[in-house]
Amino acid sequence: MKIQRYGLELETMQEVHLEMVRLWRNQHYILSRMQFQKVLSSEDQLKWFQNLDPEFNLYWVIRNADYPIGLVHIKNMNGQTGEAGVFIGEPSFLETAQPMLAILMMMELAFYVVGLKQLRAKIHHENFKAIRFNKDLGYQLEPNQKEGFQYYSVTFEKFEIATKGLRLNAARMFGSKTGIGVRPDSVWAKRFTHQNTEATNYLKPFAISY
Repeated sequence: MKIQRYGLELETMQEVHLEMVRLWRNQHYILSRMQFQKVLSSEDQLKWFQNLDPEFNLYWVIRNADYPIGLVHIKNMNGQTGEAGVFIGEPSFLETAQPMLAILMMMELAFYVVGLKQLRAKIHHENFKAIRFNKDLGYQLEPNQKEGFQYYSVTFEKFEIATKGLRLNAARMFGSKTGIGVRPDSVWAKRFTHQNTEATNYLKPFAISY
């Protein structure tokens, strides 16, 4: 699957992307923020990828002007909830608008197309920048957790309220339509065929080549 919106493209992660993603993930500034801090080998990466069920775990490479800059995901989906995450593998994009726009796209897919009711994100209690970033998107700390990696969550309703201005500004800058390219055998073919009217009106999708 490929989806274009807000000047970016999300492309479903495939085996051809694994070495690039592994090298991104093993960089110190990313690895130091991970709960699992082992440096991954190519074999580790391939084994992880082969064990992913694409029905419940969605990973996309983020592209800016066709240049890959990072990875965004929704994993462990159960029909109601999924765990969201992102890392930017190209350091020159860390302080740009692209990370926020990519996460906004991912959250719109989660709520408008997949139909999730809640997203969760796991953040270390000392990662203040990530905490502020996620609070701007409507996430709130879940209660009664010990220090260390903690879960934050956001409902569909809170997402819509928190990001209303951001989504309006992004639409003004880049338009409100969404380019979608889906292979017939993809799990997304069914999802986009059966999406609800609200999602169709919001995304205003048009087909792109895959």
